[in-house]
Amino acid sequence: MRPRWKGKGAEAKALADPMSEIVSQLQSSLLQSNACAFLSGCSVLLAVETEQTELLTRACFGKPIITAEKDKQWFQLGLEEAFYLCYSLKCLKIAGEDNFVKNDVDLWLYMKLKKGKIPGFL
Repeated sequence: MRPRWKGKGAEAKALADPMSEIVSQLQSSLLQSNACAFLSGCSVLLAVETEQTELLTRACFGKPIITAEKDKQWFQLGLEEAFYLCYSLKCLKIAGEDNFVKNDVDLWLYMKLKKGKIPGFL
């Protein structure tokens, strides 16, 4: 079964700019910047550069946060998105309220505590 495309020109656009390439560029950019995000309730806040904002948006991760700071941009990720970047892509560190980076198990337990029912795999 072939993929179904919605909208005129969607197939050509997707083939010209594949999601796998966008995610690979995002992974590389976050690794190079040694990105560290911060837990904030049921979301994760990440200070980003302009390039990373564009890549996160193109990859459909989170949403930019408008601030008065001109030299610093912030992005808000859902817990699942942040966990994927941390656990699967290994390109994001996530710190808790204590400013210490969480390991995968602690992050998973935090996410389960905040979100409730999440399928287990750790």
